[in-house]
Amino acid sequence: MTSIETTAFQRLETEDRLVKPAHNGPTHSAGRYGFRGEIALTKDPEVLLTAVFAASQDGVEGLSFLAGQLGSFSELPTLVTALDGALTPAGKYFIYVGDVKRGDRYQVTFGDSSLYVLPYDDVSVYNELIDFLYLDKMKMKKFDTAAKIDAIADGAASYSETFPKVTYEEGLNRI
Repeated sequence: MTSIETTAFQRLETEDRLVKPAHNGPTHSAGRYGFRGEIALTKDPEVLLTAVFAASQDGVEGLSFLAGQLGSFSELPTLVTALDGALTPAGKYFIYVGDVKRGDRYQVTFGDSSLYVLPYDDVSVYNELIDFLYLDKMKMKKFDTAAKIDAIADGAASYSETFPKVTYEEGLNRI
């Protein structure tokens, strides 16, 4: 059974960043550890990545998948700093941002990692992901939280579309 100690979540747990967990443990997929809850990015002032779904593989340093919501585009560097080392070039990271204009979608690169940045429209991140990744809503309703994390992480892993690539500064100017 996969334990937090052998995943990218270990450091986040040690730093008390994993808060309000609805799930924090192994999933049904062999070697996968999942988290659903919030990630504390800073404490004072408190900045949170909310509505988080995340997964990491046993023995792999980074997160294979992350999705969540930020209040503003300007918080992206805070996210990247807090997750230093947990974001990798191979991972899929979908960040829904409150002040990104409806219809806009970007890929923003920080170091070697790329974030898919999407607008947040007062719909849950979970529902957004189901639609965005073309997952079967009826099947998802029958799953427990661990199976939902597996289905979303698997859907994200096979996601291959690209968005317009912008620098962080270019994205700020579009807000």
